[in-house]
Amino acid sequence: MNKSTGVKALLVLGWLLLQMMLYQHHGVRIVYDSHRFILFTSEILADQPVTYPQVWRYLGYPLLLFPFFKAGLALSYVVWAQMAVSGVAAIALYKAAKQITGKEGLALLTVSLFAFNPDLQAWNCYILTDSLFTSLLTITLSLALLPKTRLLWIGFVLAISWTTLARPNGFIILLALTAYFVVLYKPFSKFNKWAIGLTTMLLLLGLYLALDKFMLKAFTLMIPYERGDLIYGYFEFVLTDFHQPQIPSSSLTPLGQVLWFIWVNPIYFLAMALLKGLFFLIHVKPFYSLAHNLAILAYLLPIYAFAWIGWKRGQLSASNKALLLTPVLLQVGITMLTIEDWDGRWLYPALPCFLLLAGAGISSRLSPSPKLPNLAR
Repeated sequence: MNKSTGVKALLVLGWLLLQMMLYQHHGVRIVYDSHRFILFTSEILADQPVTYPQVWRYLGYPLLLFPFFKAGLALSYVVWAQMAVSGVAAIALYKAAKQITGKEGLALLTVSLFAFNPDLQAWNCYILTDSLFTSLLTITLSLALLPKTRLLWIGFVLAISWTTLARPNGFIILLALTAYFVVLYKPFSKFNKWAIGLTTMLLLLGLYLALDKFMLKAFTLMIPYERGDLIYGYFEFVLTDFHQPQIPSSSLTPLGQVLWFIWVNPIYFLAMALLKGLFFLIHVKPFYSLAHNLAILAYLLPIYAFAWIGWKRGQLSASNKALLLTPVLLQVGITMLTIEDWDGRWLYPALPCFLLLAGAGISSRLSPSPKLPNLAR
């Protein structure tokens, strides 16, 4: 056994040990939203009308639950399946990091930062969409960066489909891949700029309608704006203590209410959006212990620093940059528009992008080398 194989074996054993410890500590975590997915899957299986039709927006998760429910297996099997998918995501991330950096050691470091983050890996124990969505997004992004055989192309298409269906914000993978392939192949380079502008406007209009009429239909976006809270479930610091904004009529559509609110309360909205974005990125929370917050900063700040270096100086193609930056911008934007989560889980789908950029940044600092060929075609 060579050194690389030994390190990989130790990482696998360490990851398995972490999963066992997390399962020992958390068990199967069934929280408020878990009941909706459990009930929805049970009703579909029994051919009954669904009680929570909004779960159709999370269809990818019942698709995971269905075979276990059909076989009459306990929810612990779902948790183990989520752990297994997370392991596949770690392998895919390792291969993508090696493709980007060209260095085995950096690929192992990248996957270690993903696989041994206990806050991230703990979501494997929850009967929620978060573990599955983070894993699928990681797999899809990684496959996009890798040279693909016919079998991998089939897996890639399946991963795209499942990721898109896993959560209402699953559309970010479609936009990320669109940005990637447009920059890679430049299909519009010979088109008239007015035609491109019109097409872009139509796509943005389609996205607006999809958000307004489907994805945000079940969300009450105005409640956080009216209360002034920045972190879901935390009311010790709210902006309404400093200013009381004007609230739009409930007769408007979800995005219509937001646009009205921005127009009437621009400074308030900007302050709220920037603070939500800050909490999203730094990930610390007022109700976490000092040790927990310091551990978060010690983990994230170097990643962000090297990700910036990777963006500016890393040997990354423009298409790879577009692929990795788009999910980050969309996740930040969605959080700024809605609200940061109590557990900060919205960051985790974007974390692999930061890790891959950071790997490119470290690689550029260690030994600048000629740009790697893009083999994703």
